[in-house]
This record gives sequence, structure tokens and C-alpha cells, in this order.
Amino acid sequence: MFSKIKKYHWITIAVAIVVVVGVVLYFTLAPKTTDTRPNIIIIIADDLGHNDLGFHGTDQIQTPNLDALAYNGIILDRFYTQSACTPSRAALLTGQYPIRLGVQVIPMRPGEDLALPVDVSIMPEHFKQLGYKTHLVGKWHQGMSYRRNLPTQRGFDTHFGYWNGFVGYFDYVANGIFPNGTVVKGFDLYDGFTPAWPYQGTYATYLFTQKTLQVIDSHDTTVPLFLVVGHLAAHTGKDGLEMEVPNMTLADSKYSYINETQRRRFAEVVNLLDDSVGKIVKKLGDRNMLENSIILFFSDNGAQTTGVYGNSGSNWPLRGLKMTEFEGGVRTAGAIFSPLLKKRGYVNKNPVHLIDWLPTFYAAAGGDLADLGKIDGVNQWEALSNNLTVNRSEILLNINDVTNTSAILSQDGRYKFLQGTFNSGDDDRYFGSSGRGLEIPPYNVTSILDSYTNLALQTLNPRSITKETIAQLRAEADVSWCRTSDIDINCAKGCLFDMHEDPCETTNIIELKDGVTKKLRERIEELSVGVVSQPRLAFDPKSDPVNYNNTWCTWLDDELCTKTENIERIRR
Repeated sequence: MFSKIKKYHWITIAVAIVVVVGVVLYFTLAPKTTDTRPNIIIIIADDLGHNDLGFHGTDQIQTPNLDALAYNGIILDRFYTQSACTPSRAALLTGQYPIRLGVQVIPMRPGEDLALPVDVSIMPEHFKQLGYKTHLVGKWHQGMSYRRNLPTQRGFDTHFGYWNGFVGYFDYVANGIFPNGTVVKGFDLYDGFTPAWPYQGTYATYLFTQKTLQVIDSHDTTVPLFLVVGHLAAHTGKDGLEMEVPNMTLADSKYSYINETQRRRFAEVVNLLDDSVGKIVKKLGDRNMLENSIILFFSDNGAQTTGVYGNSGSNWPLRGLKMTEFEGGVRTAGAIFSPLLKKRGYVNKNPVHLIDWLPTFYAAAGGDLADLGKIDGVNQWEALSNNLTVNRSEILLNINDVTNTSAILSQDGRYKFLQGTFNSGDDDRYFGSSGRGLEIPPYNVTSILDSYTNLALQTLNPRSITKETIAQLRAEADVSWCRTSDIDINCAKGCLFDMHEDPCETTNIIELKDGVTKKLRERIEELSVGVVSQPRLAFDPKSDPVNYNNTWCTWLDDELCTKTENIERIRR
């Protein structure tokens, strides 16, 4: 009897030791994640068209990782941005309409002393107050004349990337233009305030992906992460003319079914962007951060199919280009994923605007929305999580006091009032490839299921998407049915469109809906009272990169810049 008790005693001790060792190993080796603050990762494409992603119905460009993110999460069918890059980023960062900030018109240009007002708190500053580590990789484009305008002075702990609107994919050179038309070139790639010359020659999408993975790898997972990745893709690169790819021969072969050379290059740029998203999601999974993360992907505005900085992107079947308030300019590709969302795997048909993400993410992080002050955005977290509508007054798409154009959505998002023409009406038409010709290879569902993104997300919810659900969601997100005609419409005196029945803006119903038109006109007039005019400043000769070792420097903090004399300008 005694020996039996002794035996059980030793068994009990052994079990206890195993349990203790297991607990110790778990807390020692397992990644530590915060229980209350989700990681927030925002990935921004540049000048990507509505029709340049597979989940919107095109087969022309394969985007398996982005499609997997969308199908596993929520496809934002009516995701609205501003019509250009500076205003869009300002709206995202502040939760305010750009008309209140004086940045609603033309994107900031190199050598122009213009910046997002420093007295307005922005996203990273708010999230730092909640204990987040904050990082920006890639594009800034919110001002650079003083150091106080730059990311690491505006709440980001780190920034690796460029300050201006675009650079070359390999040389990282941005162009400025003197009032007399003389073009000057300067290197624009920085690690904080330090020019990152050693990286010149490395392809931008590869480099920004590498730096993003390093941020995630080195992140202390006991602290919440706020990370913005502003890709150069799919903007034009060198001199604003070229769609640069690592291997042009490969791109031409890979997309030989596309007739237009620039469109083939564009397709490869987008495919490499898609690869980047897959690697980022995989890295979050490898670090066991996905279960407590929110991942948002979107394009900052519609594609610039042709014209200045034309990249051959496609907004088909929507009307208009970048820089217009037609749907092609402001209704962009967007998707969000998080296991914290109660409902996923659906197409959200309710309007969401860039200004909404600050309050939405702040609420998801447990912040008090009163901390944000007076903003225009509304908290969409519960609405997205449960596929509900949000009660809001309207969505102002823009009031451009220089071109005298404006656009606004009604309270329920059904009606859109637009007044004005763009580029003398040349940009008011339809642009871009449909991506649906018989010569195009079929949609590759297997590549989506086998993508880095899907394999990582499946660890959270196995088999959450199938071939059948992909087909269903893709059909719901495809608005090609609305392209009933290509008739040009002159909206100089105003147009009213029914967004439910006519998202392609083919039919002006202004004479049929007098009451709606009157209300929306009056609302634009009311909002116009608060417009802060955006100054058009000439290139400041003092900013000339030749004065600063051929780099773009914070020239109004001249004493902080490395100065040079009699050096050869960048000519290439």
C-alpha cells in the first residue's frame, strides 16, 4: 500500500514538473502579443486602377495575394479616396476633408514650400498616445521644406522612403521644375534624415518590401504596431514616363497577350506589388501577429491611364481618370482583413471614405474618439464588422476652388452630384483596358488558394474561402454590367448620377431629381464657406538639389543640410 502511494506521489510530481516546464517554455518562446491593441497595417498602392485587380473581374493581371486578402476579408466595393495623392494621404492621416487643410488641389511638387499643417494631429501621433510603435515605409508626399514637416517629426518613429510624389524605381531621383521650365533632378531616398545612397540601383518594390519585413521582424510583439507602407507601384517611374521593371524581357514574355508595351510593364509592376503584399502577410503570420492585426489595402486614387504620368492603368468600366471627381478618379480598389471583424468574406456595398479610417482604427484600438477632436470621418468598425450602414450626413468628394469643380454623395450614398469638367473635358471620358478579351488567360483560382496570403490567413480560419466562394464574391464585386454606353457627358452646369443603378455615370438624371439636386448643391455651398485655398507656390531656387550634394533636402532648414558647390548636376 505504501509503495503504491509512493508511486502515485512521484507520478504527481512528474506531471507537475511537466506542466511547469510547459508553462515556462510557452511564456519564454511564444511570441508575446498585446491583448487590447490590434496591430494596424496599411498598404497603399499609387495610381492603381479599379480594374487592375483580379477580384474586380479582370483576368488580365494576376493578383493572387491581393485577391486572397479581399476574399478572406471584406471587399470595399464603394471605397472613396481623393482624386490625387497628396489630398488622399492628407485625408487618411487627419480624418478631415482636404479642403479644411489647404491641400485639396494639385499634389505637392518638389521645391514647393507647402506642407500638411503641423498644428493638425495625424494618425501616428494619435496612435503613439495609445502606446503604438509607428513606422512608415515608402512615400510621404506631405511636405519637406522644413524638417518639422517630415514623418519622424509628425509621429512616425521611423521612416525609410521618399519625400516627394514619385521617384525612379531604380535611381530614386525626383524632378523639380523652375518657372522657366528648366528641369532639375535630385536624389530622394532617405532613412530618417540620412540620404540612403547605398540603395540606389535596388528596385523600389523589392526595397520597400525588404524594409517592411525588417520592421515586422524587429518589432516587439508586446507592443502594438502601426505600420504604413506607401508603395511607389504603380506610379510611373523615371522622369514620370517609364513603367520600370527588373526584367523587361521577362515582362514582355509573361504578358505577351497584352498588345500595349506600357500596359505589359504596368502588369508586371502590379504583379510585383502583389508579391510584396503576400510576403508582408506571410511575415505577420510567421511572427504570430495575424490573429491580432488589421490589414487595409487600397489605391490612393484612380489610374492615370494616359496623359501626364500616364501608366496604362485601367479604371474600366468607370468614367474618368485620376485628378477627376468621376468614379474612375475617386472610387478605387480597397480591401480590409482582420480576424477581429465579426463578419468576413463579403462585398461591402456601403460608401467608405479615407477620412473614416482614423476614427475606425482608433475605435478598434480602444481609443476615445473624443481624443481626435473635430474631424469629418466616422467610425466604421462596427458597420464593417456586421455589414451595416453608417449614419452620416454625406461624403464630400472634393471642392476644387482652382478648377471650380466639386462632387458630393448624398446621405445614403445613392446619389452623386458633380459639377465641372476636367482638362477641358478630355479626362471626362472612359479609359483603360477591360481585361476581359478572349486572348487573355483564364482566372487562376488555384494560385489564389496557394498564395502566401491565403496560406497565412488559412491558419486562422481553415478553408474560409473555396473556389465557389471566390466565384460568388468576384461576381458581386464586378460592376462591368453598368457600362451601357460610352456617351460623353458635359457636367459644366451639373450632373446627378444614381450610384446604385448607374455607377458608370452614363446617364445624367439631374432634371428628374430636382429635390435631390437642390439639396446637394446647397450642401456644397455650405461646405465651400470653410474651404482653405491651396496656394500655388513657384519652385524655390534655394531648394535646387545641386546645392545639397544632388539630394532634395529640407532647404528652409539650410543649416541642417549638407551643402556643396560646383558639383556636376544629375543629368541621367
